[in-house]
Amino acid sequence: MKTINPHALTCATPVEEFPGTMSKARIFIKRDDLNGLLISGNKARKMAYLVADAHRHGCDTLITCGGIQSNHCRTAAAFARRFGFNCHLFLRGKPGKNYTGNLLLDHLLGAHVNYVTPSQYTVIDDIMAEYAERLKKLGMHAYVIPEGGSNATGCLGYRDCMIEMNAFIRQQRIQAVYCAVGSGGTYAGLLLGKNLAGSHVHLNGIIVCDTVEFFKNKIERICTDALTMHKLSFTIRHKDITLIDGYQGTGYGIPYPEELHTIREVAKHGIILEPVYTGKTFYGMLQDIKRKKYRRVLFVHTGGIFSNFAYARILSVSLRGD
Repeated sequence: MKTINPHALTCATPVEEFPGTMSKARIFIKRDDLNGLLISGNKARKMAYLVADAHRHGCDTLITCGGIQSNHCRTAAAFARRFGFNCHLFLRGKPGKNYTGNLLLDHLLGAHVNYVTPSQYTVIDDIMAEYAERLKKLGMHAYVIPEGGSNATGCLGYRDCMIEMNAFIRQQRIQAVYCAVGSGGTYAGLLLGKNLAGSHVHLNGIIVCDTVEFFKNKIERICTDALTMHKLSFTIRHKDITLIDGYQGTGYGIPYPEELHTIREVAKHGIILEPVYTGKTFYGMLQDIKRKKYRRVLFVHTGGIFSNFAYARILSVSLRGD
């Protein structure tokens, strides 16, 4: 069986300076929303490593989970279709009468979709493990991927991203990097890459769900697993993780007026954010810059453009209010 090289599955992405005047600081954007079409966004870097690992273990099926508009699940479905895997998704929520956004793409890509309730989702790892055992009895060899692809294997994608950005960070004297935190793997990978590169840039994660303490524990665990698995000689401590609360609004995937205003203003410069991750993170970053008086920062654009179609009504109302 031919080995899949994860470095060949995603491309290096550009860094562009944001031309707007929303902040006194110079804002640069790492355009990971431009790393493909169906695989655009941060999930692709993680999925590249996970699919390569699944291939290496002789698996023929991918199983993973997420919200009903999960970018991660859409990316898994796209990679599965490209490399000949079966794909089984567990999505939290109800589909409604019409498919839209990422959910529509999941179905078009031929993924087998299972819908679960929020209470079932609290034990989703157990559900996926049991499902994998059922498939095994049918002669299938499943590879189970955690929410967001956030584990010691998936986080390597953002280890690569930080190393990819390091020369730019150094040359442009970037003071802080900002990213969304929704499952922890992107931040964990960036933190590993920061240590490997010997960078002193501040790494700030804006949480979009759960709590700071929940994610600090999860990120530390992912990093510790990665350090052990890949025999890295440094350590990651609780105090090395900087997370920022206060911008998730009333809940995961629920937009609020300041966020929607930010999405509209950023779009005027040809850059599309979305209401689940990047809209909240960009707005949170703007507020944090004011407090910390940064002069040069780098925003990691983690993609998610297809999610906007599931928010067509609320975005349309917001636009009419301009």
